[in-house]
Amino acid sequence: MDFGFSDEQEQLRTQLRRFLDSECPLERVRRICESGEVFDRALWAKMAGLGWHALTVPAEHGGLGLAWEDLVVIAEELGKNLYPSPFLANAAAARAIAEIGSEAQKRRWLPAIAEGELIATIALLEDSDDLSEHGVQLLAEPSGDDMILSGRKMFVPYGQVADLLLVAAREAGGVSLFAVPADAPGLTVTPLVLIDDTQASAEVSFEAVSVGPADHMGEPASVWAELSKVVDAATVALSAEMVGAASAALELAAGYAKVRKQFGQAIGRFQGVKHCLAEILVAVESARSLVYYASWAVDNVPDAAVHVSMAKAYASRALDEAGEDGVQIHGAIGFTWECDAQLYHKRGRYCRNLLGSPEYHHERLLTLQGI
Repeated sequence: MDFGFSDEQEQLRTQLRRFLDSECPLERVRRICESGEVFDRALWAKMAGLGWHALTVPAEHGGLGLAWEDLVVIAEELGKNLYPSPFLANAAAARAIAEIGSEAQKRRWLPAIAEGELIATIALLEDSDDLSEHGVQLLAEPSGDDMILSGRKMFVPYGQVADLLLVAAREAGGVSLFAVPADAPGLTVTPLVLIDDTQASAEVSFEAVSVGPADHMGEPASVWAELSKVVDAATVALSAEMVGAASAALELAAGYAKVRKQFGQAIGRFQGVKHCLAEILVAVESARSLVYYASWAVDNVPDAAVHVSMAKAYASRALDEAGEDGVQIHGAIGFTWECDAQLYHKRGRYCRNLLGSPEYHHERLLTLQGI
């Protein structure tokens, strides 16, 4: 059995690596962050021209119809550069539409997402930060043929730039999904201040937001089961991005250890530094293996949730360790804005709890295995 990526997937990785190295190195990432912009729309359009937004969109709706593991290849490379964009949020929303939406809804939104003309995201978390079905408390109440949404969503990925929000809300029959345009009357989006300037998130308030039948996705009895699978796929993509960031943080720290001298020799020759780098490498490679398998599992095996939680737990720890130890290896300069090490440290701090902390996923693993 071949456990490696295909030639086409490696070509995709090479193409993306060239694009990021030339179009968005860390210097440009810094400029985007310092400009106050959430992401670079010119780069977004270029990615659309290369077909990356269409990667996992079904072919019959204007996409390439590739597997989620192909998207994970992109996510890992984006993580290495800390690329600021709603790419993963948009891909997860597209998957939700493809899995839960009606044929009319798929025809309505998926081609625009594939072309990069529409940015979508999923609004799931609320004040409780509960990723389960019980955490969805935003109300959807009937008013004639429409539904009225009232409540608040927290940490909506790139909610401040999304054109379409897929909102999980609770109605009489259970949890449903509603497609709400960003300019809907009664909807208020407030950007959140994050520890990581390369990421974006928003608080979204709903004050009697009216949603018509055409924007009501799925049936309450089945929506959550499908939506949880979409969240798992998004978690795998996030984990791949984290593995990419962790490997870049390791490379940065190792490179510095080779040139920074103390007591007449490079600090990389000291046992304490060598052991630290070796432990980071083991953590990164372990997480990478789990992420690669989970990326295949979400499309191919019924118990994918187990593999998703293992991947996220390990990726969280790997990036957190790589980011923190990378700063320590750089010494005092590692804490300064001028040093890139602190960017990876902040990414690790933010992503550790995003879509579930390691502790949450360990508990989930025990539950899934009946322990």
